[in-house]
Amino acid sequence: MASKRKPQARTEPVAKGRFWPRSLHGRLVLIPSALLVLGLLGTIGVILLHAKSRISAEVTSSVQIAHDLAITALHNVADADSRSAAFAALAQDLPRVRHVQFDLAASDGTAQSTIQPGADSVTPQRASILASLLAPPPVVQSFPVTVHGKDVGRLIVRSNPVDEIDEIIGEVELFSLVVMGVCLSTAGGLLLTVRRSLRPLQLLADGFDRLEHEDYRPIADIPVAELARVAGQFNQFAASLERVTSDNHLLIGRLLSMQDHERKEVAAELHDEFGPVLFGVRAEAACIMKQVARGTDVFAHAQSIAELTDGIQRVNYRMLERLRPLVLEQMGLPEALRQLLASWQTRSLEIAWSLDVPPGLDNPNETVALTLYRAAQEAITNAVRHAEATVIGLRLARESTGGLVLTIRDNGHGQPESFRYGFGLLGMMERVRQIGGSLSVSGARPGVVVSIAVPSHEKQAMETVHANPVD
Repeated sequence: MASKRKPQARTEPVAKGRFWPRSLHGRLVLIPSALLVLGLLGTIGVILLHAKSRISAEVTSSVQIAHDLAITALHNVADADSRSAAFAALAQDLPRVRHVQFDLAASDGTAQSTIQPGADSVTPQRASILASLLAPPPVVQSFPVTVHGKDVGRLIVRSNPVDEIDEIIGEVELFSLVVMGVCLSTAGGLLLTVRRSLRPLQLLADGFDRLEHEDYRPIADIPVAELARVAGQFNQFAASLERVTSDNHLLIGRLLSMQDHERKEVAAELHDEFGPVLFGVRAEAACIMKQVARGTDVFAHAQSIAELTDGIQRVNYRMLERLRPLVLEQMGLPEALRQLLASWQTRSLEIAWSLDVPPGLDNPNETVALTLYRAAQEAITNAVRHAEATVIGLRLARESTGGLVLTIRDNGHGQPESFRYGFGLLGMMERVRQIGGSLSVSGARPGVVVSIAVPSHEKQAMETVHANPVD
């Protein structure tokens, strides 16, 4: 039976988020890592939120201290000899106060100076958007400088929180680096742990891949309590499947053996019994036509019998060819393949046929020859009926190892995406397996290549049949 190459509807997986990992491995690592990053950002946000109130409190306290110091210092310079002496005394008496800057300005605008109360009040280099967000509203207080009751200038107190902002930003940066290191270490630990934890699932997946190729080896013991039972059930399933597959192969082998045996017996009866009878009928009709005159009713009936006998003999010959090709037994596999292509060529003139057989190729044994011949029949039938091929070529060669390889190539539609073996190809594969060979079907762009390889020790091809004789 020929195998039909019917395309089937292709099912597409449901589209997920573009950036969401499809693998369980990626999800188990991504989710905790994302939570850690979100926690880091949230913690930094809380720190910065409280930092602004902290800076404001520090500035308010410092400005209050500076206010008191300014009042005291101005009182002490009230009896100074001159404006210059008063300004010099203020610069000398005012102590260093964090977050505060003192400025002196003459009343006539001719002189202005800034008193630097310490290195910690120097404007830092970290000028950024974050610093401007953390900075509280500026505070400015102005006090008159009087000498002997005369107003000679002004003492200005300005808030300057840049040093506190710089410290907070430094603390946030240090905290971020430490937490990022913890996050990276945690992600690395998760990656290693998840990879080792998911290793049993990979073993199970590899086991199922082997089952698909009829490799029933058990998987190793899994040291994970949740998956140990699954591994045990998988091994039991693989062992049961191996027994069932072995039994199926045995039954199919016996069926094929019985089928070939029955075909051989029917072909022998058609050839040895039915053939001579038809020949005798044809001979008797010929004798009657010789003994009676032409144009008589007897001659016409005898001629009709002879023609009917010839038609039955042609049908008998075609049945013999399908059941047991005589040319295969009488002339060998190469000549049988030539006649097979010749018979197809008379029916399919639009196809270009070719056969490549090296000269002097020795004939294989009966079982191997019949298997390769049947495989060629099935592959050609598929290419003609279903692939709409215009070029079909056969090649029979012996490998350097001594094995035989039969290749059937066509330029048809090729394999559909949902290609499945039909009954014809499954029968071919089982026949080839029975003789220890292998069958492969692959795309050729365009077309399909069917390759059958038979091992060098062809005598082994009869072992299965002899081991399971037909009653």
